[in-house]
Amino acid sequence: MPNLCVSVTFNPPVVTLVGATLREETVHKLEQRLPAATSTTPSANKEPPKFVFHKDPDHWRIDLGQQFCDHLGRSAVYLALIECLEAEDWKLRATNAMSHYDTGKDTNKFFFTRN
Repeated sequence: MPNLCVSVTFNPPVVTLVGATLREETVHKLEQRLPAATSTTPSANKEPPKFVFHKDPDHWRIDLGQQFCDHLGRSAVYLALIECLEAEDWKLRATNAMSHYDTGKDTNKFFFTRN
C-alpha cells in the first residue's frame, strides 16, 4: 500500500510531498491551485512558483515565498491539497500539527494512503 506524507509550513507557505510517486498532472494541478489559495494575491509580474523534485529522499517541494496565509488561507490550501490528491485516489488517514516556537512558524502534516 503506497503512502504519501504532505508537510505544509507557514508563513511563507512551503509544501513538501514525500512518499509514493504522483502523476505529473496532479503536480501541475497543485502548482495552479496552491498560489491561488493563499490569502495574498500572486504577483502577475513574477514567474509562478513550481514544484521542484529533490533526491535523497525523493520528494517534491514548492516554496510560495512571496505569499502569506491567514487561517482562512491555510484552510483553502488544505482543501486544495486534499481535493487534488483525492482525485488521484489518495485517502487522508491522519494529520498532525505543531508550532515552532523558535521561528513562529506552524507545520501541518497530512498522511495519505492509496490501495
